[in-house]
Amino acid sequence: MTVTGETVVVGGGIGGLACALALRRCGWEVTVAERATEPAGAGAGLMLYPNGVAALDAISPALGARIRRVGHVVGAGEVRLLLDSAGRILAREPIGAVVHEFGLPMVAVLRSVLQLELAEEARRAGVRIRHGAVVRSYRTTEERAWVATADDRELGADLVVGADGLRSVVRARMVGQSPPQYRGYSSVRGRSPLAGEPATFVANGRGLQLFVSPVAPGLRYWTAKITAPPGVWPRMGAARAHEALLDLVADWDPPVARMIAASSPEELAVSDIHDRAPLRRWADGRVVLLGDAAHPMVPALGQGANMALEDAVVLATALGEAGEVGAGLRAYQSARVARTAPVVLQSRRQGAMDQGAGRLRARLRDRLMRRRGAKDASARAVMGWRPQRALTGGGVCG
Repeated sequence: MTVTGETVVVGGGIGGLACALALRRCGWEVTVAERATEPAGAGAGLMLYPNGVAALDAISPALGARIRRVGHVVGAGEVRLLLDSAGRILAREPIGAVVHEFGLPMVAVLRSVLQLELAEEARRAGVRIRHGAVVRSYRTTEERAWVATADDRELGADLVVGADGLRSVVRARMVGQSPPQYRGYSSVRGRSPLAGEPATFVANGRGLQLFVSPVAPGLRYWTAKITAPPGVWPRMGAARAHEALLDLVADWDPPVARMIAASSPEELAVSDIHDRAPLRRWADGRVVLLGDAAHPMVPALGQGANMALEDAVVLATALGEAGEVGAGLRAYQSARVARTAPVVLQSRRQGAMDQGAGRLRARLRDRLMRRRGAKDASARAVMGWRPQRALTGGGVCG
């Protein structure tokens, strides 16, 4: 028997919207409580790897097809250049080979576009999205759960999903307040026109790595990870961070500086990079965590959004198979803790290696890239995830 009822999803990011859509397709009545008053438009892009594409297709085949159309599907023969700061080629990574290896492509897409497409698909499916709804806490019993909002209202549901990110209020209520762990570097993310220079590359400097990919026709996104004390780059603001990054790459291969200079400072996103130690407890009564609220990870393997999409599929499937909320949440927790904890730790290790913070570490990183012919060693081990059972009716529940 498939369990359904009312759900409140706290957080309207990629994980929260994917979860809302998956549960709605399984018959749940879903309300998303999102603290932002309007969708975010700044920032850059993300890479959907074959596991994330499989999850998106499971939630909505039509949405998966649309994301392929609006994003950049990595071609079968596409190569990512791995460079040093002078533009010398360390290796040519055959990233298009993942299509043959995994049967699904990599798709680069603007984060804002993916979020907008998820929101529109969710609304069409009947999900209610409430912007400006700031959740402060929750309470739960065996039969019901409630979230308390900043305007002294309570929203009741049969299930509450905490998908409210790195500094999750739901997580803090469930397992206690603790600060996320700063990992020694910050991120500046932007987008720029795609001209004639190499479209897809990773460029390494000492204490700085730049990841670049096409994201749509004539457009690419870039992410610069910069070793620095906490708070330094976010305090600059976007315009000053843009200038400071140009200063850092002034003696790099000239196309790098031109690409960054062509980016609009108003579209930049600047943040410190954090994660948390893997968490064993994701559920409390009828309340459960998802995405960065459960397993925030550094972006070194590019798996944050992909893991959240997986979470949405597994949660909806587990609830559909269990026939009872408590049993479904226990099955979901067991499966996802085992899956995500190693990815959090692998990402942390790779992130530290990527930065090359110091002459010897930078040489070691570059030498490893040259020898392996790939940006990192463990990404492919993560990409093979697929839904555990055959899907029926093009959705995550049978």
